[in-house]
Amino acid sequence: MDMKETSIDQIDESNYDVVIAGAGAGGLLTALALTAEGKKVLIIEKESHLGGVWHSYYVDGYRVDQGLHIITRVNRGSFAEFMREHITPPPEFVLHEGWFFRVHDKVGTIPTSVGETLRWPLTGMKGRLGLAKIGAKIKTMKLEEMESYKDITFLEFMQSRDATNQVMLDVMQSAIYMAAGVGIDEASAYEALRTLKDTDKESSKLSSAKKLLVGSDEYDEGYVIGGMQGLIDRVVEVIEGNYILNTPVEKILVQNGKAEGLLAGGRKLEHNTIVSNIPLWSMPNIIGSDSPDVIEFFDKWSTMKFTQGVTIWLGLDEVVIGDRKSRVIVHPNPNTWIISLSSFDPTCAPEGKELLGLATILPDGMTTKEIVQQVKDNGIKEYHPEILEHIEMEHVQTSYATRAALIPGQTDLDRPGPKTPVDGLYIVGTDTAGSGVGLQQAANSATGLVKVLLDEL
Repeated sequence: MDMKETSIDQIDESNYDVVIAGAGAGGLLTALALTAEGKKVLIIEKESHLGGVWHSYYVDGYRVDQGLHIITRVNRGSFAEFMREHITPPPEFVLHEGWFFRVHDKVGTIPTSVGETLRWPLTGMKGRLGLAKIGAKIKTMKLEEMESYKDITFLEFMQSRDATNQVMLDVMQSAIYMAAGVGIDEASAYEALRTLKDTDKESSKLSSAKKLLVGSDEYDEGYVIGGMQGLIDRVVEVIEGNYILNTPVEKILVQNGKAEGLLAGGRKLEHNTIVSNIPLWSMPNIIGSDSPDVIEFFDKWSTMKFTQGVTIWLGLDEVVIGDRKSRVIVHPNPNTWIISLSSFDPTCAPEGKELLGLATILPDGMTTKEIVQQVKDNGIKEYHPEILEHIEMEHVQTSYATRAALIPGQTDLDRPGPKTPVDGLYIVGTDTAGSGVGLQQAANSATGLVKVLLDEL
């Protein structure tokens, strides 16, 4: 197969079963699943590359991703399952060694059993007892009960359970931001609880009790060999169809409540089956309909909050960190995630050198330059000064994730996809539907969309 690039003026749209607007993770995974069903697709992308934030490029000999990506549930999650189903052999992942949270001079991992919790070094015994109590509640909570907390924040949930130890809340703040894109004072309690339980499946009481006593060995987060670009390349070589780059979709055309095509690159393409992977906050300017129902639908979902942050890539002239730990500096602020990508995949750095990725929040009113300096001054200089002594490449990215922030009322339970009020127009992506975060959510969204689309084709 191997999807090929083409141009807008060479296209005969009647040759394709589905036209996909946007080549982010949701769009590419949808195309992959449609190929497995014998469908041919055309993807139209405004950027000069496929993948959206699912993307890599080179800086001074180092291969950096667009954002720092550690993928969750690489053995048992929906994205890994999706890859195994559609790509042979599937991508190769290398697990990291766990999360290590630093609060000033103390470092602790995420406890997985009562015993580990009662020995947790980041707080005193009172805090440990509180953590053990709330941890036991979360690990034994049924998904149905979690859903009942979808309209409050995780902080409100913790406060309702008297789990207010500040160190515990600070560590939760760091962990939940990595997963939900917002802090505990904004994140949906439902999404945070499900993330902390680390499963979308129910467990028996016996199984839950066993995990509380002896811990869990189901931890499977890691990095993919070849980076994000390696994933894209594997997906693209399987898809049946074509793609167009540097061509923004200007309008999705609707007539009498039905999709009739789109306007892209100054040309009208006529087609009655369109999948939009365009972020929902952009859709009111793109949907070409005067129907009140259509306008109301896209206006409602255009207000979703998206996540924003900064990624700092540091190329070091020798190996300094050299392990696969996910380090998070909780205090001193700002929260900073540090990981040695070249320890997972040596191909992303020149031989004998090291590539570090650092991620942090971009606060309102602060410039990228200011937050980068804070990261160096407030945490790296104190706890990892050797890093600063060996920097030969520095590259900074400011970007938002293509998912909407998982805040109350914007969880997967409250998302609009995959159908729209327009016949023949479907929406896919991490802001539209699908449980989980990141690539898990993209895979779930694509799976749900293709099931509905095939029923209606």
